[in-house]
This record gives sequence, structure tokens and C-alpha cells, in this order.
Amino acid sequence: MQVDFNNIQIPTEKLNAVVSENLDRVKKLHKRTRFRHIAGGCVAAAAAIAVLSGVCASNPVIAEQFTKLGEIFGLVQNQQRYPGNYSEASVPVPGTNVSQSEGITITLSEFVCSSESMNISVLIESEEPFPEAFRKSAADGDEGMNSSLMLAAGQSADFAGGLLDFSQDPYIEVQGSFQDEYSFAGAFRIDFNLYPYAQYEIPDSFTWDLRITGISCASGSDPLTIPGEWSFSSRITKQDINTKTVEVNKYAPNGSGISSVRVSPYEVIVEDDYDESRIQPGYEKYDSIGSVMLDGSGKLIKDKVGMFPVSDYDLSKITVYYLAIPNEKTWVEIQEKLYDEGFAPQLREYLEETAVQKIEIPL
Repeated sequence: MQVDFNNIQIPTEKLNAVVSENLDRVKKLHKRTRFRHIAGGCVAAAAAIAVLSGVCASNPVIAEQFTKLGEIFGLVQNQQRYPGNYSEASVPVPGTNVSQSEGITITLSEFVCSSESMNISVLIESEEPFPEAFRKSAADGDEGMNSSLMLAAGQSADFAGGLLDFSQDPYIEVQGSFQDEYSFAGAFRIDFNLYPYAQYEIPDSFTWDLRITGISCASGSDPLTIPGEWSFSSRITKQDINTKTVEVNKYAPNGSGISSVRVSPYEVIVEDDYDESRIQPGYEKYDSIGSVMLDGSGKLIKDKVGMFPVSDYDLSKITVYYLAIPNEKTWVEIQEKLYDEGFAPQLREYLEETAVQKIEIPL
């Protein structure tokens, strides 16, 4: 049965709340028992290609689209929150990677999986044209040609013993663009450093299941949704994408510190720590200290709960400045300086003069 675009449902209040808030304001587990190891990717690539070859042989439509599917990351990789050359490292998604419901076919095309995240390219095709209002709403609020769709979804994995807890945020954001009125190409990111994945030690190989129950516009004052049921199951193997770990183990006067920094081709992960034995007199309160990070050129790093994209910064080094915050007024004044573009040329000098401590981390 094809979806009736004249009767597209308005999503729930929960979706409106999720869309309106910053997607980076998510839960993060600050302490890990150990670092994860990255698996070799050559065997994974060979296995994935073999599986996809079997799918193509049994489905001529998929075979005809293979060339197009192989280019999806290339189309959208610069539109992601963590841009980079995903197409170079990507391999086909194995297992059940194509699902159809209500006249809509969703294909999970390629993936790149490291110790930090899993990124998957997606093709969403409709038998009927997506209405202009739907396409326009998906692009509202974005500069240029970028668009976003939200997938109402549940995820499960064998290492978690079943369903993962996404009750507080049951949506996946797919960033990309409409290729024409019938198709949307995009990609989404599963972050292993965020809840609920951060609760688990992600194994080198695991079974991952995805069940989508709706496709919605990610923005717009009155977003629309297309209901349906699309199911996928894949055996994912981590790849070696040259992630580098720099050990730091340095601390501020309030006991907060940085244990290490991990740098992949796509993201930087600043692993924070806390050690009560490092607390100095006068800094017993954790919020008595605030931190600011600059890149190698002195540019302010807009830290997203300990993560930021590689492509935005000079990563010859990062410098973390720790500032005393005796009261809320002081922190507000510091924030005003940080985000004043006119003050940017003086920012490094200001931090050098006012910081109670700094940590330089060559990368």
C-alpha cells in the first residue's frame, strides 16, 4: 500500500521537542573502564562485498542501483556533523539492508565503523513524488542545499542482549539532500561515546538491528511524518581507520582533567577525568573552574560534550585553559568574550593572562 501524501500525519509532541533542541545536548558517560581496540577491516570488507553480491544476484533492482549506491557517501559526506572522506573507507552494509513499506524503499548502503562511531549512508526512495511541502520543510533552517530527515527508530544489538534504551531520544537524524522529487540521499551517525552505547564495550564484530516506524521532516514549524515499518539486520565489523590516541593525564586545580585525546579522520574525542587527590585549596567546588579549548591557530573549539569535528580546526595541537569562576557573573563575562567575533584576535592573549592553568596537547 502506498502512502497517502494528502494524509501525512503530524508527529508527536516528543518529536517536536527533540527537533527544537540542540542535538548535541546528549548524555555522555565520562568514565570508561578501558579504551576500545579497533578491528582489522580487510576481512570485513571482503565479507560485506560477498554478502552484497548475493543480494544483487537475487534482486535485479538492487544490482541496477549498485553504482549509484556506491556513490552516496561521496554525495553527502561533507554535509555531516563530522565531515570527512567516508567514501574512501566505506564498505557495503551486509545482511538485510533494503526494506520497503507504504511505497517507500529505504536502503542502508555503505558503512564506516570505528572504535568511536558507526556512520551509515542511506537512500530513501518513493514510488510517488515526495510533496514539495515535505521537501521544503526538510530543508528549512539550513543554509545551502542541505536537508535533514528524522527517522523514528528502535535499535538493538547482540552485545546489549537486545533492545537499546532510546526512550529519551528515539530519533535518528539523516543529513543529506533530495536528489530529485523521488529520492533522498543521506547518512547518519551512531556514536559509541554517547548513551546508550557508552554503557557497553563495543566488540570488534556485532549484530545490529534497526526498526524504523516513521520518516519525518527534521525542521519546520509544522513538521510532517510518513508512517511505515522498515526493518534491517546487519553483522557489523569495525574497521582500522587510523585512529591516534595521545595520552595526557593532566589535571586542573579542581581535580578535573584530561586522560587522553583520540583523533580519527572524522572526529576528536577528549576523554575527561576527575581525581579528588588533585584538588588544590580554594578549588574544592567542582564548578570553581571553567575550561576553554583553542586549536593550533588560536581558534575557539566549540566542544560538543568532549567531541568536535576534525575538519573545522588546526590540529597541530590543542590548548586547554582553566579559568577561575568565583561566581556566575564572572562566567557570563567570560562567555561574552568567547563568542564575540570582534574579540577573537585577542582571545589567546586574554586566556594566557587569566588562566590559572593550561594544558598543551600536541597532536
